[in-house]
Amino acid sequence: MIFKILYFCNMKLLVSLLFLPLLVFCQNKKKEVDLIIFNAKIITGPFTPEYRTMLVDKGKVIGLFNDKTWEKNYTSANKKDMAGKIVLPGFIDAHCHFLGLGKSMEEVNLWGCSSWDETVKRVEEFVKKNPDITWIQGRGWDQNDWQNKNFPSNEILDRLFPNKYILLKRVDGHALIANSKLLDYAGINISSKIEGGKIVSENGKLTGVLIDNATELIENKLPLPDRKQKVKWLLKAQNECVKYGITQVCDAGLPIADIFLIDSLCKANVLNMRFNLMCNPDENITDFTPFKNENVQWKSVKIYSDGALGSRGALLKKPYCDDEKNYGLSLIDGVRLDSLLKKYYNKGLQVCTHSIGDSANALVLKAYSKYLKNKNNRRWRIEHAQVVEAIDLKNFKKFSIIPSVQPTHATSDMGWAQNRICKNRMNEAYIYKTLLKNADYIALGTDFPVEEVNPINTIRAARFRQNANKKPTEGFNLNEKLSSTETFAGMSLWAAKANFWEDLTGTLQNGKYADFIVLNKNPYTVTIDELIEIKVIETYIGGVKF
Repeated sequence: MIFKILYFCNMKLLVSLLFLPLLVFCQNKKKEVDLIIFNAKIITGPFTPEYRTMLVDKGKVIGLFNDKTWEKNYTSANKKDMAGKIVLPGFIDAHCHFLGLGKSMEEVNLWGCSSWDETVKRVEEFVKKNPDITWIQGRGWDQNDWQNKNFPSNEILDRLFPNKYILLKRVDGHALIANSKLLDYAGINISSKIEGGKIVSENGKLTGVLIDNATELIENKLPLPDRKQKVKWLLKAQNECVKYGITQVCDAGLPIADIFLIDSLCKANVLNMRFNLMCNPDENITDFTPFKNENVQWKSVKIYSDGALGSRGALLKKPYCDDEKNYGLSLIDGVRLDSLLKKYYNKGLQVCTHSIGDSANALVLKAYSKYLKNKNNRRWRIEHAQVVEAIDLKNFKKFSIIPSVQPTHATSDMGWAQNRICKNRMNEAYIYKTLLKNADYIALGTDFPVEEVNPINTIRAARFRQNANKKPTEGFNLNEKLSSTETFAGMSLWAAKANFWEDLTGTLQNGKYADFIVLNKNPYTVTIDELIEIKVIETYIGGVKF
């Protein structure tokens, strides 16, 4: 019996010795992951901790460390020593026109023109370089930047380009000027009229300037771009965004066909960014089912309630100071707005409404309240909210309405905004800090191509209330500046939340997409003088460098 026990014990020992190397091997085997970045300053978000090492696998963050304990269990063929560089969540632009950006990159660049003469000269130069193009489009002129601040007339366009169709959009897209050949093509004459728009004439003759809904009389008759052309524009826009560290955008208004095009391109890995897409309301969008894929989400609709302040189309409670008979333009009547809100509420869609003037904001906030009733998670948005009277502010928080604003609009408009709405009302304009105090959070964007793509401009305008020339020195209405953390949140976590993406983007946390950027400096701690030195070194989407 004793021998049997000894034999059994020896055999057990022998088996243990035989399997010991295998057990050691299994215990020491490390998990291979797609990417490890280390020796970095990883700012994971506005309200989350910092780390030095981040592990990425299958497009998502799977580990964050401040020590080397990860080395025991993980390895990668793709390890990157960041040498102390800054790592941030990718910038999110909460309101832009992505497809429009790509389109504008192939048109006449009219941004920064100091006069109508310079505007026309740029068109001449474009035509010389592209003599075979019959349909000439451009964008970016702003009469507020000229010595003569009146709208231009198309006489010189008629004289220089009698055989071309010329369409030049104002910087905000809410006004355009067309030559007479294009007006005739569109069937527009001195008797033409349209609700919610203005066809400008002088001395019984059309000037070629169309404002707000009147622009549709021409735009709806332009030759439609084909799929190949749109894909080209989308790729150009993506390259421009990635260059500046933008990994996610919200396109504020597209036809449903373009939404499906973007989704198909993402599925085919032609586009790689992440998109929240708003659909135009002039379609049977309730026939379609909202969706959210890895890169694309559609559950939003964009409505326009008024025009722009620069073209005096924003709907105001009091008349314009520089046009005392003008209150602006209402682009949608109350009955139509209520009908759309009811339909979209029942469909479960997020409603996002362009509202710039104080009257437009008051009307839309009240219209929203009928359906939202109280606190909710519908995340309906006001896009721009440029002029809001104090009495209407309470409705943002009361009904969980998100102010979606573009800080660079403040620094672009500050030179002439007071002329439009008077000095005594400027404390109700571009009030980002006040909006944040009266809302649950705020989303920040650029509205590109109305403004430049570069998010650093947003930081400059939000934190310091200055333009690229560091003007004004004391800051424009400096009491309305956002803090560094608030700015960071508005361009990351809060922007993601306004897009229904906060579960997967907006911060660098375990389980979220590894959408991040590498910079030479931290844009949230630099001084105004150092902002210009910030460079986006690398941009990653889903852990892949672009």
